[in-house]
Amino acid sequence: MDVCVSFVLFGTSRDEIERAIAQARSDMVNVHVVLVDNSQPPLDLAFAQAPDVTIVTTNANLGYGRGHNIALAASRGRCRYNLVMNTDLQMGPEVVPGMVAFMDAHGDVGLTMPKVRYPDGSLQRLCRLLPDPADLLGRRFFSRTQWAKERNRRYEFHNWNYDTVAEFPFLSGCFMLIRRSVLDAVGYFDERYFLYAEDLDLSRRLHAAARTLYVPDYGVVHEYRSQTRPSFRRLRYAMVSLAQYFTKWGWVRDAERDRINRKTCEQFEAG
Repeated sequence: MDVCVSFVLFGTSRDEIERAIAQARSDMVNVHVVLVDNSQPPLDLAFAQAPDVTIVTTNANLGYGRGHNIALAASRGRCRYNLVMNTDLQMGPEVVPGMVAFMDAHGDVGLTMPKVRYPDGSLQRLCRLLPDPADLLGRRFFSRTQWAKERNRRYEFHNWNYDTVAEFPFLSGCFMLIRRSVLDAVGYFDERYFLYAEDLDLSRRLHAAARTLYVPDYGVVHEYRSQTRPSFRRLRYAMVSLAQYFTKWGWVRDAERDRINRKTCEQFEAG
């Protein structure tokens, strides 16, 4: 197949699942969909059974990255690209084949992400630097301070128009089109992260092995429910995952992060 598209489900509605499958299918590329159901109790997915859909019931909430890893492992040797995608996305039929065509034309690219907007049409700034603890603590707890706002403007490139192809070390996990050969080289999601930071960690590893590009020629709408439905449990997941990330890569000292971020910013200074 050309693309294996994976969705991790947790109490997801039938309408949303049907929409996700329909949007992933394409007449232009050969797509297979894997539904990994982390729901407790499991969802009734009889309506989704089809030759181009595989259903995996985990009988446990394994987390986002570990759930996707089931699909990534099952598709090894069977596809050219893996598309890790959220079910709360809306997109047109041109997105998947268009992004695949872009990857086909740029063999040195390991990861791409399209332009992402909120349902109201405003831009989601999901092209980012590799964070340090101050970046994320400022966003989470001091977002109204001038200090945090300035850090966030740099972290998310608020002075850039998001209208041109550019390379970033951190592209959001809501839509990650990954070249299979590069994924095999760097490995799958780090399963230590239950929720949050798993996309940051994998994006960073992919960036070390190949180009990781934002491609604004194609766009999706992302409902971004984690922002609209905040909870103490989500905050705890985020804090634990970020602590695991910085313990792995470095809290204060991270020479690789500093080098990568410098190089990322230089592409705009040169332009």
